[in-house]
Formats: sequence, structure tokens, C-alpha cells
Amino acid sequence: MNTSDLDRSIVETAYARWAPIYDAVCGPVMVQGRRAAAAAACAIGGKILEVGVGTGLSFDDYDASTEITGIDLCAPMLAKRARKWRAAAILT
Repeated sequence: MNTSDLDRSIVETAYARWAPIYDAVCGPVMVQGRRAAAAAACAIGGKILEVGVGTGLSFDDYDASTEITGIDLCAPMLAKRARKWRAAAILT
């Protein structure tokens, strides 16, 4: 295992632990920056690649005309995003 593999493992493990509470803890703390970034992206328009998308917390901050592709290393964060989308689909 080289150093970059170790670093990746540490990051994945840390975010896996945060996944269950990430939105509740980080959502309010980062809301202003997240909304400012989304507004700037929406002003330009088009397609957005969100690297480190996590639970998809920022997706509601984009307008309907913006096409978003999100990628992330952490499977538990992406699984939480998928559960939120399924729940939203059931409610609509």
C-alpha cells in the first residue's frame, strides 16, 4: 500500500463514520458557502460536476436548469444520497 492509498482509506473511513449525521451537522454550518457556490454555478448555467458530492446536500441549492453530475469516494455517503432520492420520489 502506498501513501495515497492510505490517505484515501483514511478519508473514506472518516466520511463513512460521518454519513449518518452529515446533513444534520454539516448542513447548517456550510449552508451559506454551499448556496453561494450553487448560485455562482447557476449564474453561469449549464452542466456542473460536483466532486465530493457526499449525500447530495447541495442539490436543492441548484435551479432546475442546471444539470448536476456528482461523484464521491465514500459509498456510505452515496448510499445516503440514494435513500434520500428514493424517499423524495415516494413523496412526489
